[in-house]
Amino acid sequence: MLFEGIVWRKRKNDWLNEIANSLLIGGATVLALDLGRRLFRRSQIFCPEPDPVISWNPEDYGIPHGQTEVLRFETDDGEELYGWYCRAKNPIASALYCHGNTGNLSTPAHVMPYLLDAGINILLFDYRGFGLSTGTPSFSGVIDDGVTAARLHEKIRPKNVPSILYGFSLGGAVAAQIIRRYPFDGMILQSTFTNLPDLARVAFPRVPLHLVSGRLFDTLSVVRHLKVPLLLIQGSADDVCPAWMAQQLHDNCPSASKKLMLVEGGQHKDLFAREDAQEIVWTINRFATDLPRTPHVVQDEPRPAEMLLDRALRYVRRHRRRLVQHPL
Repeated sequence: MLFEGIVWRKRKNDWLNEIANSLLIGGATVLALDLGRRLFRRSQIFCPEPDPVISWNPEDYGIPHGQTEVLRFETDDGEELYGWYCRAKNPIASALYCHGNTGNLSTPAHVMPYLLDAGINILLFDYRGFGLSTGTPSFSGVIDDGVTAARLHEKIRPKNVPSILYGFSLGGAVAAQIIRRYPFDGMILQSTFTNLPDLARVAFPRVPLHLVSGRLFDTLSVVRHLKVPLLLIQGSADDVCPAWMAQQLHDNCPSASKKLMLVEGGQHKDLFAREDAQEIVWTINRFATDLPRTPHVVQDEPRPAEMLLDRALRYVRRHRRRLVQHPL
């Protein structure tokens, strides 16, 4: 009996050790996957720069003198965003432009003259943590910034022309999330990826980061329910967001009006630097000209008590931000 008791206790201890080892290995695996996901997102998704490519003067990027209004506007959580509203001489549409994951609004600023030539007013802005905008970029934060910019765009744009949501690269994924929350008459996606797992497979083909990249910024799932006209502009030689991604977005969009413009030999960032850039300008002009003009329902103004509470919370957030930026 004593021997059997010793054997039973040994088996019990071995069984408990196996469970403990399995839990440790499982926990370590979960931690490793979570760390991989965080490293992937931090290193690949947001790469802000505080300094401009040339300057903060729109004219240094070919935007005509007197056609840009410099804006500073506040988000619901108290961050201050920086932007430019560029006005075409005879606008046929007005667009909110969401830029990519690197630099700041000065990075795509050289594209603005082409869009102005297409007759498009442009609200170009920086997400939190980019350029002169305050804060730190995050998934939910940049989407909130985009919705805030969409509200501002609705207030300042001419009401007799259609509104367009324009997203480049990561900005296309941001735009896809914005249009779920705020109405536009049409959407343009340039060099945009389908979802993060697909992007991870392209960027790291030998490392299974697609398993930990998550489902955030899933442009494809939004496009599958898109009802407004869609224009996709894509370079055939894009090695960041390959052309098959644009084709997949196009094929899965149920909109009755959709078009894919494939720029032969075009890469991820050079589409407006090529000799055939005027063809892109013409395509955007035709897309804007054909857009329907849909009345937008702007959100109701908050009640006085809510406005008072909101002002108080904004004051607290601004004061806290100043203390962080300028400690005593």
